[in-house]
Amino acid sequence: MSQEYVKNKSVEALDASGGNKQEAAQLLRVWSESDAVLKTALVSPFLSNICGLAIQSATTETTANNARRQSGRNSLLSAIASSETLTMSSTRQPQSPPPRSSARHQKAIALLAAAFSKK
Repeated sequence: MSQEYVKNKSVEALDASGGNKQEAAQLLRVWSESDAVLKTALVSPFLSNICGLAIQSATTETTANNARRQSGRNSLLSAIASSETLTMSSTRQPQSPPPRSSARHQKAIALLAAAFSKK
């Protein structure tokens, strides 16, 4: 009977909303807040999955949060203490010059420059 009650209330919500499915769903949700039988009938098919998801997310979040906090602390400390960390000063020089381009790249750039300089 409970699923039949949900179906009847769903049809009633669709009629009240003029066939608009989104408005009907919102209306059904509002009705379920004041109608305990409707709310129980709507939730009961999904209750075991909801409970399992809550347990899974609680165990995953606890483990992930602990690992994330620890790795965050370590990475922050190593970033601060690193000699390669950039500072706000304008006198800091780069650690090494940029890499040299290959001969093939230099030849391609020269050909492009020559093509544009002829025009």
